[in-house]
Amino acid sequence: MPQVVAITGASSGIGLAIAQRFAARGASLALNYLDRPQALEPVIAQARASGGDGIAIHADISDPQQARGFIAESEARYGRLDVLVNNAGILISVPTAQCSWEQWQRTLAVNLSGTFLCLSAALPGMIRRRSGRIINISSELGLSGHASYSAYCASKGGVIALTRAVAKEVAPFGVLVNSVAPGPVETDMLIEHSVEYNDATRIQVPLQRFGRPEEIAAMVEALAGEAGSFMVGQIVSPNGGSVI
Repeated sequence: MPQVVAITGASSGIGLAIAQRFAARGASLALNYLDRPQALEPVIAQARASGGDGIAIHADISDPQQARGFIAESEARYGRLDVLVNNAGILISVPTAQCSWEQWQRTLAVNLSGTFLCLSAALPGMIRRRSGRIINISSELGLSGHASYSAYCASKGGVIALTRAVAKEVAPFGVLVNSVAPGPVETDMLIEHSVEYNDATRIQVPLQRFGRPEEIAAMVEALAGEAGSFMVGQIVSPNGGSVI
């Protein structure tokens, strides 16, 4: 029976790479997007060609009704969720004294509250079945902090704390909650929004390159499979050595 996987923010960057990886395995996919729905069409086609299925669901996961609606529609389509990947996120780079209340609120609403809303909506079904995997995409910046990224760091640090707390709560019910905290990864978000996307930053990474989305997707796939069967509340950080 194909694994049923729900992914937020699936239409670009790391989320798209995760969706592509599960599609190649023939998973049944519930793919959330806010924009770029056309990017999901070949992913759904690949999933179906590989013996699975796919559906694209528009939702702003920072909105409680839309986030819960995404989970409800996913479960209605497939009857269950085996894996939830909370990937949707935004990045704002601005000195803290210049960070507006609106920027702060929006960052936490998407990155942290959106993760909570989808996670809390998916938990009842997983607990009832005594089986499930939840993988929250955080960031190395939630571990280390960074100047001019206070809202982003706070939101991703919150995701890490949320992951650890919920993992302890639901592991006795067979639901395994973990987080992947990537270092800098070659995505549109990094290129468009980071003032530090340059060669000087790249060579500060011990591996002297940025990560690739498919490398992060491989880590998510491992946590969702047999390799992750004894992982509870862990923060796995593929970062090229930028945080050791």
